[in-house]
Amino acid sequence: MGKGYSVVVGMTIAYAVSFFGLLLAYIVYQRNHHKDDLWRLRPVGVSFFAAVYGYILPLLLVANALLTLLIKLFKGWDFNRFVWTNEALGWPILGVVLFWLLGRLFWRMKSGGYVAAVIVSAAASVAMLLLVVSLVSQGTADLHSFGSYATGLLWHVLWTVYFLRAGVRGLFFTRQSAA
Repeated sequence: MGKGYSVVVGMTIAYAVSFFGLLLAYIVYQRNHHKDDLWRLRPVGVSFFAAVYGYILPLLLVANALLTLLIKLFKGWDFNRFVWTNEALGWPILGVVLFWLLGRLFWRMKSGGYVAAVIVSAAASVAMLLLVVSLVSQGTADLHSFGSYATGLLWHVLWTVYFLRAGVRGLFFTRQSAA
């Protein structure tokens, strides 16, 4: 792996962590200053997960599809590089589903949104586990790819455990949140 690639990966991680810190600060600010009681009722972790998987990720999927379409208009329909592939044009469907389940239902603390969040985090955990196991069993794992998938595995396993805790689970199935 070249030095330039390592610098790009390192800076991407640094910007992502900075963005997540900014998002957490915004959530805590809204929690303390917003007049809506749902901000105070909803735990910070739930707000963070809903913001990342219910609003930001769907927005990125839709933006990538629009950019892919724009690039293909100028470079030709055969242009398939990086994340601008023909498959990227179907990703907005996943974005709409994530927005509806996690951005709308989970954000409003509906039980259907909770079930969707548990399924998404558990499915991503299983997918990351399969990727890690396949990389190790094939012997093709370099340190960067193994570290990326292992970090993704840890991230999603921790989210799944967080959602399955009785304190978080109970917030979604009370009479108060169903109203």
